Amino acid sequence: MRATWRTLVSIATWVVLLQLSGIGSKESCYYILFTHANWTDDRPRFIVNMTFSNQSGIASVTTINEEIASPVSRILILQHSAKEKSRTIYNATMKLCDLQNVMNSVPLFKPVKDNMLKQSNYSMSCPLVPGTYSMGNMKISPKNPLLGLLYQPKHSFSVKGGLFEELGAKGRLKPLSTYFMAGKVVRRSCGANE
Repeated sequence: MRATWRTLVSIATWVVLLQLSGIGSKESCYYILFTHANWTDDRPRFIVNMTFSNQSGIASVTTINEEIASPVSRILILQHSAKEKSRTIYNATMKLCDLQNVMNSVPLFKPVKDNMLKQSNYSMSCPLVPGTYSMGNMKISPKNPLLGLLYQPKHSFSVKGGLFEELGAKGRLKPLSTYFMAGKVVRRSCGANE
Protein backbone atom coordinates (compact mmCIF):
# COMPACT_ATOMS: atom_id res chain seq x y z
CA MET A 1 0.00 0.00 0.00
CA ARG A 2 2.90 2.36 0.70
CA ALA A 3 4.06 2.21 -2.95
CA THR A 4 0.51 2.92 -4.14
CA TRP A 5 0.22 5.95 -1.83
CA ARG A 6 3.58 7.33 -3.07
CA THR A 7 2.39 6.81 -6.65
CA LEU A 8 -0.86 8.70 -6.01
CA VAL A 9 0.96 11.61 -4.34
CA SER A 10 3.44 11.78 -7.21
CA ILE A 11 0.71 11.81 -9.85
CA ALA A 12 -1.33 14.39 -7.94
CA THR A 13 1.75 16.64 -7.86
CA TRP A 14 2.14 16.29 -11.63
CA VAL A 15 -1.53 17.18 -12.18
CA VAL A 16 -1.14 20.37 -10.12
CA LEU A 17 2.05 21.29 -12.00
CA LEU A 18 0.29 20.71 -15.33
CA GLN A 19 -2.54 23.03 -14.40
CA LEU A 20 -0.20 25.72 -13.05
CA SER A 21 2.03 25.63 -16.13
CA GLY A 22 -0.83 25.82 -18.62
CA ILE A 23 0.34 22.74 -20.53
CA GLY A 24 -3.24 21.72 -21.17
CA SER A 25 -3.98 24.81 -23.30
CA LYS A 26 -7.24 24.92 -25.24
CA GLU A 27 -5.55 25.55 -28.60
CA SER A 28 -3.27 22.53 -28.62
CA CYS A 29 -3.83 18.81 -28.94
CA TYR A 30 -1.17 16.14 -28.47
CA TYR A 31 -0.67 13.05 -30.61
CA ILE A 32 1.55 9.98 -30.24
CA LEU A 33 3.86 8.94 -33.07
CA PHE A 34 5.21 5.44 -32.42
CA THR A 35 8.79 4.87 -33.55
CA HIS A 36 9.22 1.35 -32.18
CA ALA A 37 7.01 -1.31 -30.61
CA ASN A 38 7.48 -4.96 -29.70
CA TRP A 39 6.08 -7.51 -27.26
CA THR A 40 6.54 -11.06 -26.06
CA ASP A 41 4.06 -13.61 -24.82
CA ASP A 42 4.05 -16.97 -23.01
CA ARG A 43 2.67 -19.16 -25.81
CA PRO A 44 0.60 -21.33 -25.78
CA ARG A 45 -0.73 -20.29 -22.35
CA PHE A 46 -1.02 -16.58 -23.05
CA ILE A 47 -1.09 -15.31 -26.65
CA VAL A 48 -1.02 -11.62 -27.59
CA ASN A 49 -1.28 -10.15 -31.09
CA MET A 50 -0.96 -6.37 -31.30
CA THR A 51 -1.15 -3.86 -34.14
CA PHE A 52 -0.21 -0.17 -34.10
CA SER A 53 -1.70 2.41 -36.47
CA ASN A 54 -0.15 5.63 -37.73
CA GLN A 55 -2.90 7.54 -35.94
CA SER A 56 -1.65 6.57 -32.45
CA GLY A 57 -4.00 3.62 -32.21
CA ILE A 58 -3.38 0.23 -30.63
CA ALA A 59 -5.42 -2.90 -31.28
CA SER A 60 -4.89 -6.34 -29.76
CA VAL A 61 -6.33 -9.80 -29.38
CA THR A 62 -5.28 -11.75 -26.29
CA THR A 63 -6.05 -15.43 -25.81
CA ILE A 64 -5.74 -16.85 -22.29
CA ASN A 65 -5.76 -20.66 -22.34
CA GLU A 66 -5.31 -21.27 -18.59
CA GLU A 67 -6.56 -19.38 -15.56
CA ILE A 68 -4.03 -16.88 -14.20
CA ALA A 69 -4.55 -16.93 -10.43
CA SER A 70 -2.61 -13.80 -9.47
CA PRO A 71 -1.99 -11.45 -12.43
CA VAL A 72 0.36 -8.51 -11.81
CA SER A 73 0.73 -5.46 -14.05
CA ARG A 74 3.99 -3.53 -14.41
CA ILE A 75 4.51 -0.23 -16.26
CA LEU A 76 7.42 2.19 -16.57
CA ILE A 77 7.06 5.44 -18.56
CA LEU A 78 10.28 7.36 -19.24
CA GLN A 79 10.96 10.62 -21.03
CA HIS A 80 14.24 10.78 -22.96
CA SER A 81 16.45 13.63 -24.08
CA ALA A 82 19.81 13.52 -25.86
CA LYS A 83 21.25 16.04 -23.39
CA GLU A 84 19.80 14.85 -20.08
CA LYS A 85 19.31 11.70 -18.06
CA SER A 86 15.97 9.95 -18.69
CA ARG A 87 13.16 11.17 -16.46
CA THR A 88 10.71 8.71 -14.87
CA ILE A 89 7.12 9.82 -15.48
CA TYR A 90 5.45 6.78 -13.94
CA ASN A 91 6.67 3.50 -12.44
CA ALA A 92 4.33 0.98 -10.84
CA THR A 93 3.88 -2.72 -10.20
CA MET A 94 0.57 -3.94 -8.76
CA LYS A 95 -1.97 -6.73 -8.86
CA LEU A 96 -4.28 -6.36 -11.84
CA CYS A 97 -7.40 -6.33 -9.66
CA ASP A 98 -5.96 -3.34 -7.70
CA LEU A 99 -5.02 -1.47 -10.87
CA GLN A 100 -8.58 -0.43 -11.69
CA ASN A 101 -9.01 1.29 -8.29
CA VAL A 102 -5.73 3.17 -8.69
CA MET A 103 -6.60 4.25 -12.25
CA ASN A 104 -10.03 5.43 -11.11
CA SER A 105 -8.42 7.66 -8.47
CA VAL A 106 -5.83 9.25 -10.80
CA PRO A 107 -7.30 11.88 -13.15
CA LEU A 108 -4.51 11.39 -15.71
CA PHE A 109 -5.20 7.66 -16.12
CA LYS A 110 -8.95 7.29 -15.57
CA PRO A 111 -9.92 8.42 -19.13
CA VAL A 112 -7.39 5.99 -20.63
CA LYS A 113 -8.75 3.10 -18.54
CA ASP A 114 -12.38 4.01 -19.30
CA ASN A 115 -11.61 4.27 -23.02
CA MET A 116 -9.79 0.92 -23.02
CA LEU A 117 -12.65 -0.86 -21.25
CA LYS A 118 -15.23 0.81 -23.52
CA GLN A 119 -13.40 -0.38 -26.66
CA SER A 120 -12.67 -3.88 -25.44
CA ASN A 121 -13.85 -6.84 -23.43
CA TYR A 122 -10.67 -6.87 -21.32
CA SER A 123 -10.92 -7.77 -17.66
CA MET A 124 -9.09 -6.38 -14.64
CA SER A 125 -10.18 -9.24 -12.39
CA CYS A 126 -8.25 -11.69 -10.29
CA PRO A 127 -8.05 -14.45 -11.34
CA LEU A 128 -7.97 -13.90 -15.10
CA VAL A 129 -10.20 -16.54 -16.62
CA PRO A 130 -9.55 -18.35 -19.92
CA GLY A 131 -11.00 -16.65 -22.97
CA THR A 132 -10.30 -14.39 -25.91
CA TYR A 133 -10.13 -10.67 -25.20
CA SER A 134 -10.01 -8.04 -27.90
CA MET A 135 -9.46 -4.31 -28.05
CA GLY A 136 -10.36 -2.21 -31.09
CA ASN A 137 -8.28 0.66 -32.37
CA MET A 138 -7.85 2.33 -28.97
CA LYS A 139 -6.55 5.88 -29.00
CA ILE A 140 -5.66 8.25 -26.22
CA SER A 141 -7.59 11.50 -26.46
CA PRO A 142 -5.39 14.29 -27.86
CA LYS A 143 -6.57 16.43 -24.93
CA ASN A 144 -5.45 13.94 -22.26
CA PRO A 145 -3.15 15.79 -19.82
CA LEU A 146 -0.73 12.83 -19.79
CA LEU A 147 0.20 13.59 -23.40
CA GLY A 148 0.72 17.25 -22.49
CA LEU A 149 3.07 16.10 -19.75
CA LEU A 150 5.02 13.87 -22.14
CA TYR A 151 5.26 16.57 -24.81
CA GLN A 152 8.64 18.28 -24.89
CA PRO A 153 10.26 19.44 -28.12
CA LYS A 154 13.28 17.26 -28.99
CA HIS A 155 12.26 14.64 -26.41
CA SER A 156 10.94 11.12 -26.84
CA PHE A 157 9.32 8.65 -24.49
CA SER A 158 9.28 4.92 -23.86
CA VAL A 159 6.75 2.66 -22.18
CA LYS A 160 7.93 -0.69 -20.86
CA GLY A 161 5.92 -3.20 -18.91
CA GLY A 162 3.80 -6.25 -19.04
CA LEU A 163 1.48 -8.66 -17.38
CA PHE A 164 3.02 -11.19 -15.03
CA GLU A 165 1.88 -14.11 -12.91
CA GLU A 166 2.81 -13.98 -9.24
CA LEU A 167 4.15 -17.38 -8.15
CA GLY A 168 4.29 -18.62 -4.58
CA ALA A 169 4.60 -16.80 -1.29
CA LYS A 170 7.87 -15.07 -2.27
CA GLY A 171 6.10 -13.12 -5.00
CA ARG A 172 8.33 -14.22 -7.89
CA LEU A 173 6.93 -12.87 -11.16
CA LYS A 174 6.72 -14.98 -14.32
CA PRO A 175 6.19 -12.95 -17.54
CA LEU A 176 2.95 -13.65 -19.41
CA SER A 177 3.32 -10.75 -21.84
CA THR A 178 5.87 -7.95 -21.98
CA TYR A 179 5.89 -4.88 -24.18
CA PHE A 180 8.13 -2.00 -25.15
CA MET A 181 6.97 1.05 -27.08
CA ALA A 182 8.91 4.16 -27.98
CA GLY A 183 7.72 7.29 -29.62
CA LYS A 184 7.31 10.98 -29.64
CA VAL A 185 4.45 13.26 -28.67
CA VAL A 186 3.73 16.05 -31.14
CA ARG A 187 1.64 19.16 -30.59
CA ARG A 188 -0.82 20.35 -33.23
CA SER A 189 -3.84 22.59 -33.36
CA CYS A 190 -6.99 20.80 -32.36
CA GLY A 191 -9.29 19.76 -35.19
CA ALA A 192 -13.05 20.17 -35.21
CA ASN A 193 -13.54 16.60 -33.91
CA GLU A 194 -11.16 16.86 -30.93
